[in-house]
Amino acid sequence: MDTAGILLQTPIFRDLSVQDVEELLPDVRQRSFGRGQTIWIEGDPADELVVVAEGQLKAHRVNLDGREVILRVYPAVGITGEVGLFHPRGARWLSLSAMTASTCLMIRRAPLLAFLGRHPAAMQRMLEHLSIAAVHAAYSFSGVAFGDIGHRVADLLVSLVEEYGEQTPDGIRLRLRLSQSELAKHVAASRENVNRALAALVGAGVVSQRGGHFYIHDRAALEQAARAADL
Repeated sequence: MDTAGILLQTPIFRDLSVQDVEELLPDVRQRSFGRGQTIWIEGDPADELVVVAEGQLKAHRVNLDGREVILRVYPAVGITGEVGLFHPRGARWLSLSAMTASTCLMIRRAPLLAFLGRHPAAMQRMLEHLSIAAVHAAYSFSGVAFGDIGHRVADLLVSLVEEYGEQTPDGIRLRLRLSQSELAKHVAASRENVNRALAALVGAGVVSQRGGHFYIHDRAALEQAARAADL
């Protein structure tokens, strides 16, 4: 595995050179996880940053009745764990599990901090990444409070397009693999209600789903559906 090459594709290290990230390689360890395997649970000590090398992870919470809400999904070259890592409590605020068989690069807090201190460009990217996480959390909460299910589904798809969309001849493809059940857990709604909201978008030719991936065929219409509840 080209560990340096993977790090250079991430939001944190993308401005650096190969020689820069090679300084960190002695402190990077590789771990593999099977589908459904827990990486950590809410409340565990937070002492490592995770870079997804292969596969897909989900950050989630589960209530006492076993109902799950997915807060974020991380595909290859995604980064997670930074919130707990830098929080004064030093604890995980969400659980993290593998949605598919995954390989991760784990970087412990102390060597990461030393590295960021030597590389201001990476430090700036880390601060940006933390700011994005804070904004995402705020909008996720307000979206559940203010938006109906159709709006929440459209709004989520718009945000995923911005972060994970790639242009193909068939439209914008989301690199994430998401089932309708997983989409429902993202917007804190029942699968049946999410299916109805999706059916309206599919029927209008705005989106489609094939092979576990969503395709966006009319981004302007999707953005209009996302804004509709705010008008």
